[in-house]
Amino acid sequence: MSHGVDSDRSDAWQQEVKALENEGREAFLARDLVRLNELWADDLLVNSPINRIHTKQQVLDLLGKGVIAHVLYEQEIELLQRHEDVVVVMGSDRVSNDGSVVLRRRYTNLWRLEEGAWRLFAMHANIVSGA
Repeated sequence: MSHGVDSDRSDAWQQEVKALENEGREAFLARDLVRLNELWADDLLVNSPINRIHTKQQVLDLLGKGVIAHVLYEQEIELLQRHEDVVVVMGSDRVSNDGSVVLRRRYTNLWRLEEGAWRLFAMHANIVSGA
């Protein structure tokens, strides 16, 4: 019976991280800086598709100023893999800042268990050329 318990635990963390991914996506679209601040680790680093590395505060500032202002942000999770207190999320997404140009990207998000809560601590996205 331990197999059932293990898979229940596995399902629990997977469902939790999937829900957090969706919350983060929705908060990003809404530019909900308070919720993003809660979801993101203080030492978050973002390797952005504009070939820059940003800190958590830089991304929050860009969102707050409207420099980043997605009107479309869809994600498709292809992989969730746990390594003790770290979860790797990989997949594809579609984003648009103006509704006319839609960028297709590949992304990787890394979540870390901090004091009983999952927090995003690293993100990477790159635009898929020719897509």
